[in-house]
Amino acid sequence: MELTPNDILDGLGGETKRYGTDAPIAGVETLPLRRIVDDRGLFMEIYRNAPTHPGSAALAEFFAGVEIAQLNYSLVTASDHIKGLHFHLKQSDLWFCPPPSKLKVVLLDARKDSPTSGRTQVVVLGEGRDAWLKIPPGVAHGYRPLTVPCGLLYVVTKCFDLADPDERRIPWDHPAVKDLWAVRNE
Repeated sequence: MELTPNDILDGLGGETKRYGTDAPIAGVETLPLRRIVDDRGLFMEIYRNAPTHPGSAALAEFFAGVEIAQLNYSLVTASDHIKGLHFHLKQSDLWFCPPPSKLKVVLLDARKDSPTSGRTQVVVLGEGRDAWLKIPPGVAHGYRPLTVPCGLLYVVTKCFDLADPDERRIPWDHPAVKDLWAVRNE
C-alpha cells in the first residue's frame, strides 16, 4: 500500500529529504586537500605556488592569481557562538580549518549582477573535510564552530586597514540565512 503526504498526520508531513549538494555560488570554490596519515600522525600540504610532481597541480592552480596580502589565524573558545556574517567589496578570503577543528560556513551571494544572486550555500570544513574555501568579494560569509576550541587559518588578498576597513556586516540571523546555522540531526 502506498501513501501520499495527505495520509500523514497534520504537522508531520515534513519536507522531502534532499541528497547531494546544491550548486555552488558563482566564484566560490572548494579544493579538497590530501591528508597523509600514519601511526605517527598526519601531514597535509596546504599551500603551493607551483606544481613540481604529479598530484600537485590542483593546489598550485587554486592559488594561481591570488595575491596573498595577509595570513590570519582565529581561535574560538566559546560554545554555541556564530562568527558574524560579513562581506568585502575589494578582497577575497581563502579559508582553511586545521585539524582537529571543524566548522560550518554559511555563505550568501549579495552581488546584484551575479548569476547566483541571493543564493545561499553551506560548507563544512575541518576534521573529516580537509579543504580550502575561496570566497570572492560580495559573498557574505560567517561560521559556526562545530568543535571547541575551533581554529580558522585564512588568507586575504588585501591587507586590513583600520582607517578604511573593507568589511560590511549583515545580521547573523538575516532571514536568508537564519535557518542555515542549525546543526542538522538527520
